[in-house]
Amino acid sequence: MNPIKGRFKNHLDEEMVHLHKNLYINRSDPMYYEKVIRYLDPRSPEAHYKLGQKFEAKGIVDKAIFHYKECRKTYPSPFYFASASAIRGLEGNGKGAESLPVSDFPIIYKSSSTSPRLWKIILFMILLLSVFLWGLLWGKDSITRTVSAFQLWGVGKEITYEVVDMPYIIYLTKDKPHKEIENDLYNKALDLAKTNPGQNIWLYGIASNGQNPDKKLVPLTDETQKVKAFVVAQYNSAQDQTVKIRFINTDFGKLTLAEAGANLVRTALEAYISDNGTPPDKLDKLVADYPQNYLSFIPQEIQSGSNQIVGKYDGDGGWVFDPLAKQYSDMFYPNTVENPNSHRANFERYRVVVGKSDHSLQLLAGSTLLMEKQVGLGADDATPVGSFSVLDRVKEPQGKHPNVYGSSALGMGAIALHGTNDPASIGSNLSLGCIRMTNADIEELYPFIPKGTVVFIRDNNHTGLTAATAQWNPQVFVPLGTRLPNESAKNKVFHWLG
Repeated sequence: MNPIKGRFKNHLDEEMVHLHKNLYINRSDPMYYEKVIRYLDPRSPEAHYKLGQKFEAKGIVDKAIFHYKECRKTYPSPFYFASASAIRGLEGNGKGAESLPVSDFPIIYKSSSTSPRLWKIILFMILLLSVFLWGLLWGKDSITRTVSAFQLWGVGKEITYEVVDMPYIIYLTKDKPHKEIENDLYNKALDLAKTNPGQNIWLYGIASNGQNPDKKLVPLTDETQKVKAFVVAQYNSAQDQTVKIRFINTDFGKLTLAEAGANLVRTALEAYISDNGTPPDKLDKLVADYPQNYLSFIPQEIQSGSNQIVGKYDGDGGWVFDPLAKQYSDMFYPNTVENPNSHRANFERYRVVVGKSDHSLQLLAGSTLLMEKQVGLGADDATPVGSFSVLDRVKEPQGKHPNVYGSSALGMGAIALHGTNDPASIGSNLSLGCIRMTNADIEELYPFIPKGTVVFIRDNNHTGLTAATAQWNPQVFVPLGTRLPNESAKNKVFHWLG
């Protein structure tokens, strides 16, 4: 993993790692080691060891053991013996502990009849000594005959039984006492185990909306349903002494409104530094006229209701901007006193994911879903699959024909995400390749897509993301009485596919 090398030194070079072409990751990224495995080296012992430590700290034993074992597949490595020690500790002390299900990793049973290693070594040394003595007695020719006739004592055998995962959905009343929910899951798991001995039984409890009042089980056929579960039970009668039940905190991982506002600006700062090499001396440079309109406005800090910018933290409201900081979370953060020890939240950049199969568009901040809209796509599969950066943020864009791009557009090279005056085309494949939204939807989305935001276009959009907080309302971020930039491109004509 090599740091960025270039003609001009960037103050964040030491934190960035070059993966492939124009793809980089930041060492401070909370998903750094997951991305190393996904994009750079799926066998990286360091990444697997670090992820094992991460899941061990969270109490997710199955995932921790999986990554430690993956680490040990590479020998020698600095993490080989440390991962072996961690596995012994987890397998020795984790029996019966509750853990989050990891259906992606098959559970296997192993039995071994191999002789102890030390005993094999002793026998082997005795054989070598015997061969040497035979050679002394019978000469060189006798040694050759003895060695050629020598047979190993035997080869051990290892037997593996693969286990089938049997996932089910069970609809439950979420506001029932936990004890009753536990009993329902416990009884269902035991009933299934009687008819399916030795198999992994998974029960995903989903809050009932009038379905299945008698708690009948439904086989899980759609993996995306797992993210809706508020409780999970797992049991294997051949392995487990207990039915493992885990209640999931469905609010875990959601951004607060303050974090959402901070990460909007941080996403724009990242793009500005990528384009110019250094941070702006003032945040006003992010809210310039087209084509330097990285943002449409500096959002209000929710708790204080202010978007004033100060250079040093004092808790008086608004934001702190420190262009000399190395981390984006230290460069821009809320200037509030409600939680002074954690006012610098992690940087979770804004991004857009478009799913072609269901004509969906999702606005995300990290793993939190902030907004979801329907879109229209290209006829004959003309909308390409891949990742694209927003290069132009334009109001009232002009094309070869009047109003062809609607009220606003986000240009991404040959294609754009833009409005349309043909709302009937939304949910269909009628464009020449661009992504269409109604004018009302693009106007709501546009202010929250900074210049440089990455748009991922996929065949399927099963992200399994944390839902947006119920407090999310884009309008609360827009400051009143602030001068907005001129984001029209005047007489420039754009030639997106349309």
